[in-house]
Amino acid sequence: MNKLLIYGLTAFVIIVVIGGIIGIILANDHNTIHKNRAEKCLAVYENYPKIKQNPIPNGGKYYNQNFKKDKYYGLRDFFYAASYKTYLPCGYTNDIVSYNAIKEVLLAGARVIHLDIFFKGNDPFGDDARIIVGNVINGELSFLKGSSEDKQYLEFMNCLEIINDLAWSKSDTPLMLYLNMEFLPNTKLEYQVYSQLLEKCSSRFMDKYYGFQRINIGDIPVNMAIGKLIILTNRVPINGFLNEITNGIMSEDSTNVILYKITDKEIEFGGIKTKFPKKEDAIKISMFNLVAVMKDSIPNDKNKYNPKIDTENYDASYHFELGISITFMSWQNRPESYLKKFAEGGMILKPAELIYIPKPKPPIEKRDTKFDYETTRVTGLNGFYDFDF
Repeated sequence: MNKLLIYGLTAFVIIVVIGGIIGIILANDHNTIHKNRAEKCLAVYENYPKIKQNPIPNGGKYYNQNFKKDKYYGLRDFFYAASYKTYLPCGYTNDIVSYNAIKEVLLAGARVIHLDIFFKGNDPFGDDARIIVGNVINGELSFLKGSSEDKQYLEFMNCLEIINDLAWSKSDTPLMLYLNMEFLPNTKLEYQVYSQLLEKCSSRFMDKYYGFQRINIGDIPVNMAIGKLIILTNRVPINGFLNEITNGIMSEDSTNVILYKITDKEIEFGGIKTKFPKKEDAIKISMFNLVAVMKDSIPNDKNKYNPKIDTENYDASYHFELGISITFMSWQNRPESYLKKFAEGGMILKPAELIYIPKPKPPIEKRDTKFDYETTRVTGLNGFYDFDF
């Protein structure tokens, strides 16, 4: 009986050990598969069309005939190479994230970076909640099942370090950082966003005059943004510190940076044309404001086996005719025709016909006192009425 017990225990231990070894092998296989997935997706950046990153002609200065002096173009007067969900190397649906995706997009020449900000922890209002970068679908962090934690989300601080190191390595043109806050308004989490931005990027902040979104961002003279980080969020921060350094709000109901979201169905019927029946209306809005367009992402489970199937780009050439400054594209899907528009730089001046040249306000005319009227008393009907005019 004792021998049977010993044999049974021995067999049990062997099974446990073998199971553990198999588990380790499977886990390593999973990590290898996910690593290979990232490498395969990032391979698109090999021989990627490189944007030259030429400086802005004449530093953005021009002679204004109306004022008879030199002026600077506003930020609304340029097109910007913009990356949608910059941290994704592969697809949108339940996929991995990568620091290298951010690096490659910056090195390729993007001047607008898009990061989705979420939290790690059981309770967003709890003391253990911390800010992360990750893809959020229906209010939950989305990632490839079985992937290691570093493939599920990124540390916001590390993303900022990459941006600070690479964004101005080849160009001094401004970089716009769009922070899409995917959590409910939360002053603790927003303070973490602020403190990490302060630690990594404070030397690149815009002047305090441009904080609190007090200035229409399109009106900011380009010379005031050279070599600077322009911080955009999807809503007004409730944390005062983050609000102070936020230069613009990019959302569908914002007048600071006007965002138009379009769907695949709308693209079938003309895309941005569905928002503007009249071309001249779109041009007028773009001449006076910084305008952005973003295609809504739709989950597609086929992405697991066919990476990037849910990040397909579209023909955005009409956006350039309208003067739309920012059109977000999925760079991991190599938008060739879009990138050709930026062959000379990630920030290019619009054609003259799409730029509004400011004019002096008309002078206030002085009153001609020769025609001033004197008060006259009127009475009548035996005193029934008696008044001055």
